[in-house]
Amino acid sequence: MSEAEPAAVKKYLLSRQIQPEIVDWKYFDPSFNRHRERGVVLLRDNQVAGFLGLIPFRLEKDQLGADCAWSCDWSVDPGQGGMGLLLVKRARELYDGIFNLGGNENTRRLFPRLADRTVPNAGVSFVLPLRLGSIFARLPKGRLRDLLNQQTLQQIPLRWVRGLNKTAITIDSGFSPRVSSLLDAARQEDWRALYDSEFLQWQFRRCPAITCWSCGISSESPLRTAALIWRSRSSTKFWRFVICGETHDLEKMKRLIGAIVSFVYSQGCVALFAIASHKENDFVTLLRRQGFLRYGNLPFYAMRGRCAELPIDEFSALSFLDADLAYRFEHDDAS
Repeated sequence: MSEAEPAAVKKYLLSRQIQPEIVDWKYFDPSFNRHRERGVVLLRDNQVAGFLGLIPFRLEKDQLGADCAWSCDWSVDPGQGGMGLLLVKRARELYDGIFNLGGNENTRRLFPRLADRTVPNAGVSFVLPLRLGSIFARLPKGRLRDLLNQQTLQQIPLRWVRGLNKTAITIDSGFSPRVSSLLDAARQEDWRALYDSEFLQWQFRRCPAITCWSCGISSESPLRTAALIWRSRSSTKFWRFVICGETHDLEKMKRLIGAIVSFVYSQGCVALFAIASHKENDFVTLLRRQGFLRYGNLPFYAMRGRCAELPIDEFSALSFLDADLAYRFEHDDAS
């Protein structure tokens, strides 16, 4: 992508119904890019005819470190049969490993043939229905759904939610410097994606599609466990969260999740979403006990790139930080 004309790349991505402000943020943010390749393009007659986006991240465990990327926004124009596979092949030459979680229809159809490892049900999606609007969102589009989707009906509660204890838990607007320090100081002990504060600033401070809050236990200094909560800037209906830092203290995580539920409920949330790995047994059990319902699975694909010895084990933890899931709220509405 660095060798292609930026205007041609933007024109192609706009033709794929990606909003211009998202294109600029996602692929042309110099502070996040730091001269790393952000995609592979197929050129035909000086026009972009195919694209595979790349989101860089680090894998670190013990003495092993690898520069990897999540793939996203994979598409080719009609009549370019087989070129999509060449985009993936080229991407594998740019990073130690290429990974994908979820993926579009093309990804789920073709990646199993390309990946060195596929785990069909690696990721588990959870939803906590809080108001009646979460049920209406599951109805097929039509007159009945339009009739029921009145604001007053959407806000009818489905459960009693305890008020937020503002003394025990602190919730700050935006991406807090305390959470930033926690991420930069974290030690990686498991095989999973490592995200530093610069990644989170790109994802939560500069993304034009979302508004976020930081959540932490007031008595902890410095923070050892925190959470990020966010929603679409255009709607207060659907919210998401992710736990950062130490995750072995289930009682602490329970307190954080309880505070998150209270906060988003007070903001008009109709449904709260989370993602976990099927290997995170304790976290999955905790979510279920808090009333979260399992509503879908996300396949995980791993491909070795320029590092032929890269382990292709599935990650020990998954979340909305992985791939490009964080800002894509259209999936919640469809679910």
